[in-house]
Amino acid sequence: MQAFERILRAVSGIAGIAGVAAILALMLLTVTTVIFRAAHIAFPGTYVLAELLLIPAVSISIAYAAMANEHTRVELFVDTIKNLRLRRALHGVMLALGSIFWMAITWATIREAIRRGAQGETSPIINVPVSPFRWTMAGALILLCIILLWQSVKLLRGQSIDDTSLDQEAK
Repeated sequence: MQAFERILRAVSGIAGIAGVAAILALMLLTVTTVIFRAAHIAFPGTYVLAELLLIPAVSISIAYAAMANEHTRVELFVDTIKNLRLRRALHGVMLALGSIFWMAITWATIREAIRRGAQGETSPIINVPVSPFRWTMAGALILLCIILLWQSVKLLRGQSIDDTSLDQEAK
């Protein structure tokens, strides 16, 4: 199990680097566009390219945030539970249920990537193939589902997922 955890952390770390690269590319594109627009030079297709760069930036960031346990979660009810074991079990069940939602989103993303890829979809104006961006999103969502299920299993077994808010009572 520790080997799987290390592999999962390594994969999410690599994905995190790819997500940061997409964010940096988006930032560079935005700065370049603003500078050139100030000089009254416009590049056609920059909005389309920005939209495409947002796909990996957001989808990979969600998976990385889940691995780092920095994703958004509601703690209002869970914080009132004083029993650490019950708190972890409830958190594990909620992660498992949440992963079902993300599995549905992942399935729809894969189906759309297959359908649009078969059509040879390209972006308007600049004719960049959209398929790699769709498959990047599908891959990131698959990683997210694996992470959520893994964390759920760990919590249901009574183990920590390195979440300080759940372990505050133990101190």
